[in-house]
Amino acid sequence: MIENSKLISTEVAIIKSTKPSKSFNKGMEQLGGISSFIESGDQIFININLRMPYGFPANVNFESLRDLIVLCKEAGAKQVFIGNFPVNGTKAQTIASIIGIQAYFRNLGAELVFFEDQEKYPLEDYKLKDRIVKIPKIVLNSDKLILFNQVSVDPVFRITLSVLNSYSLVPTHYQRIKKANSNRNNYLLQDQYKQDLVSNILDIYSIKKPALVINDMFYFLESAGPYVYKDSNLIFTGLHIIGRDAIAVDFITLSLVGIDPLSSDIILEARRRNLGITDLSKIKTVGESETNINLNVKFSVDKLDDISIKNTAINAGRICSGCHREAYYLLNSFKTHMTKDLKYIKRQQFLVGENPPEPNPYDQIIIFGDCAIESTKNRGFRIIRTSSDRNYIESVKERMKKDYKASKRQKIKERKNKAILELPGCPPDLNLSLLSIQRYYGKSQTPFLSFYADLMKTYYKPPSKSTTYRGEEQ
Repeated sequence: MIENSKLISTEVAIIKSTKPSKSFNKGMEQLGGISSFIESGDQIFININLRMPYGFPANVNFESLRDLIVLCKEAGAKQVFIGNFPVNGTKAQTIASIIGIQAYFRNLGAELVFFEDQEKYPLEDYKLKDRIVKIPKIVLNSDKLILFNQVSVDPVFRITLSVLNSYSLVPTHYQRIKKANSNRNNYLLQDQYKQDLVSNILDIYSIKKPALVINDMFYFLESAGPYVYKDSNLIFTGLHIIGRDAIAVDFITLSLVGIDPLSSDIILEARRRNLGITDLSKIKTVGESETNINLNVKFSVDKLDDISIKNTAINAGRICSGCHREAYYLLNSFKTHMTKDLKYIKRQQFLVGENPPEPNPYDQIIIFGDCAIESTKNRGFRIIRTSSDRNYIESVKERMKKDYKASKRQKIKERKNKAILELPGCPPDLNLSLLSIQRYYGKSQTPFLSFYADLMKTYYKPPSKSTTYRGEEQ
């Protein structure tokens, strides 16, 4: 485990070029070449971003990764392994078969690892300060760990840092944040979810110090990224940021995109723990001068209400980072995968967070997350009230009768509002939410989402076969 950092200073290369290969290779040369990081006979594990192919570069820039593998082999690496635990429990083998990358890596002399095959790649208990996590033995036993991180915007941390990349070295079960049994008001006020997430991320990062860290932002997904959503925009920066110390590399990366590194919860917590270099005076940059890099990046929206979706009103209350992130992904999935469906669906209301604004009770209502569900239990929209008055002509006839009683009262009937779908969890599971929404509306109203749901079922395994969200049974 990484103890208090012994580094006095460190170098970080900032390289810009017109081609990924030129940029990456020049960066390695600026830092003394691959032999400064890799020794002959080393077993190397490269941790990459491995996701479903939702667009380029949601996974990783394979041109830069190819060059890294070639350099490792040229330096005499005995074996080069590549992999991670994909998000949402998706199997790496499923992603590999869709993208067709296993044979590609083998031709380069590297092996793509499928961590779900625990007979071949067993997990080992690793004791942290307050708990035990399981991490693949192949990672722990490798001589050198390399973090190869694809940078894009992120709805919680503004951009995807290399330290976030290291979080995927453990199964998704250990990445989930369990909500503490604490006062909900304090939990939200302090954004305890984000605090716990940052702590967990740095716990995992501290297990094995990387020998080399690459923040690849040659191509960068801005706006609605990190996946290629409808409002995402791919920009060309031509940049690689490379170094030995992940915290320092992330520090410089944040600066380049116009974010004060000391406003980052991850950098601040790393500084408190004395993990890595967080003092700019101790980070020597080589290659491009920071002052010559002029990036004007559009980040993810800060408020969910700012996401504009056809026939959808977004009512957000006070929200934790976990529900904000998953709601952000879900709403952008609406916009991307339900473009035509939203024409068939009558106006829907999306409620998220504690005490969201009152929706129109006659619309379709989706309630996302435990805070929204619990804080609206006794709200008026959950009951539909209808008058028993007869139509206007019948009413006039009554008034013409001599025995008409002016004081006659209307009869109000109340019934439970069944046009409500509750998606519980803190945060709810994104893929399960999409499947539940598809079942809630049905194929006739969501032909596009139904197609996407069928595709999703080929690679996504729900947390439990019996899990259904309240409201689906209608």
